[in-house]
Amino acid sequence: MRAMVMSLSILTAIAGASAQRMAMPVDVSKLIVAAPVTVGELDLGKLKGELRQLGWSGDDTQFYVQTADGDPQSPKLRHYTVPLAGGVPKSVDAQPDWAIAYWTFKSDRTAPGVPALVIDVEQKLETVKIGTGSAGAVDSNRSDPSVMTPGNIDRESQRQKQSVIRFNLLGQIVSEFVNERAIPGLMFGWAPRGTGVVAYTNRDGQLKLLDQEAHKRTVQGAKDALLPAWSNDGTRLAWVQKSGRKKCALMVAAVSRS
Repeated sequence: MRAMVMSLSILTAIAGASAQRMAMPVDVSKLIVAAPVTVGELDLGKLKGELRQLGWSGDDTQFYVQTADGDPQSPKLRHYTVPLAGGVPKSVDAQPDWAIAYWTFKSDRTAPGVPALVIDVEQKLETVKIGTGSAGAVDSNRSDPSVMTPGNIDRESQRQKQSVIRFNLLGQIVSEFVNERAIPGLMFGWAPRGTGVVAYTNRDGQLKLLDQEAHKRTVQGAKDALLPAWSNDGTRLAWVQKSGRKKCALMVAAVSRS
């Protein structure tokens, strides 16, 4: 009995020490991010629809991929798993419980373990300029809006209001949706609990890292990126990026502290 109690005490101490390490805030400017590698290809022509979710299994050995097809308000969802070691996506009947738990964590408005770090949601109608240069410029020589010249058509196009939803964190736009339904987690993903780090993609498809002290950096080698997703142990960062027409590459980069 005494040996059992001692063993439990040791296990509790180890677990506590591990949790304490995980809870340490991270300075993203001091992280070492290795060159990304491709672990799989997602052919959306075969998977059907658009990518909606990417998540890690609890043991970090496989991914969950979700696609959505049809009416955006009530799309048909399809579910797949992909081994970290590589391979073709395998269709599954429903979203695994571990994938549900992961997505809830990844897409939360509040940083896990850092309740003061909260994403602000901004929604507004904005005038979005259409076109640049002479093709998109207003014809300043025409002042009568009733005359449907190319210049006045351009002017009316520029006056159109569009619905814009932004998720803002520490002065950075971590998600932006124009005339479409906002999907939390599509463009950002929280790192493990207590780290205060988020990975997000900007409008140019770059992959960025941001911490609670507002340090930031760009992940080299990522382009046209979407669905950033940290492994549960925080040592790897995954995302998808366009690799061709209706094709995306599933990318993974190792992450360590300097």
